[in-house]
Amino acid sequence: MKFVKMKKMLLLAAMLLLALALTACGGSGEKTDGGSTGDVADLDDGVTQIAMLINGDLGDMSFWDSANAGMLQFAKDHPDVTVDIIEMGSSDATKYESTLTQTANKAYDLIIVGTTDMREALQRLTSKEKYADRRFIIFDTEIKDNGAADYPTVHSLMFNQNEGGYLAGVLAALMSDEQGAANTAFIGGTKNDIINDFGYGFMQGVAAANEAKGCDIGAYNSYIGDFTNSPKGSSLAADFYGSGVEVLFAAASQAGLGCIDAAKTNGKLIIGVDSDQYAFYADTDADKASVIVTSVLKRVDLALYQCCEEFLAGTLTYGDLEVLGIKDGMVGLVKNDNYEALVSQSTRDYLDAVEQQIVSGDLVVESGLKRYTSQDTLNQLFDALDPTK
Repeated sequence: MKFVKMKKMLLLAAMLLLALALTACGGSGEKTDGGSTGDVADLDDGVTQIAMLINGDLGDMSFWDSANAGMLQFAKDHPDVTVDIIEMGSSDATKYESTLTQTANKAYDLIIVGTTDMREALQRLTSKEKYADRRFIIFDTEIKDNGAADYPTVHSLMFNQNEGGYLAGVLAALMSDEQGAANTAFIGGTKNDIINDFGYGFMQGVAAANEAKGCDIGAYNSYIGDFTNSPKGSSLAADFYGSGVEVLFAAASQAGLGCIDAAKTNGKLIIGVDSDQYAFYADTDADKASVIVTSVLKRVDLALYQCCEEFLAGTLTYGDLEVLGIKDGMVGLVKNDNYEALVSQSTRDYLDAVEQQIVSGDLVVESGLKRYTSQDTLNQLFDALDPTK
């Protein structure tokens, strides 16, 4: 009996030693295909793979659709590169970080994410040595304010949307004056850094037009609170139109589509954002397209395409911040047939001159980003133009 018991004990000990040895060698039972959080796929597979994670919803006819269009065009032009677009949606932000980790565990050479919603997750991921061979782009924000150099595998990409907002403000003020309206309006999605930059640029444009042309146009402002609530966007825009506004500017992604609905319903005008929103409706809803005077373009599509080209060429830089604006051809107004039909020649000429001043550096539009301008300073300009203050 003692001999049998001793054999059982020796067998148990051997099994334990074997289990420990397997664990030390990575035989813990985790998958090795790059799909688990513990294992990272080898990039040395002879295939270039790029993934873009969308922490929002396609179909916004604005920001995300622009990013998507740029990547689709890149994939079309480079059939030898695998390009995957992963739509995470806007309803559950808790899954963003886990999705990023799962993506990084796979054999993607370049991973692209956007907006401040992805900053902290990307910061944590890139601090881990096991992802040192991956390369990343974060767009519409910097990986860390004034700290891009702290993240040597990340290329940060931002835009001077304040310059586009400025042109929209000048246009809205001059058109309002021509049409006998006392006020224009700005509607934002949320009060985040990027939307504040749009709005601050817009208010500077209104103020500059007032001074240059001797008019006195006020500017309402309101925020929807998110980028998806189209009914609320419609309601806010309808209220402004009902108060006498003839043309307003909305920077609110999908929620801004509600503002366009209100413009059509009320027979008023609107300036779109990020993509040529007139083009989205031209073939499906001509009446809605007709009220979109222009759109403030932020060429996320071209910028991402360009970055991916540089990645393939081995010239994309990391640990830095790239900022693109009007002089780079990445920000500006859509000047289509509808723009020419609705905007007077004198106003178009004036806007062209303003653009050239920005390109030459003779005119510098102040940024509304918090690193440059305090919230109090933003509020002072907003309040100075607000008819209700």
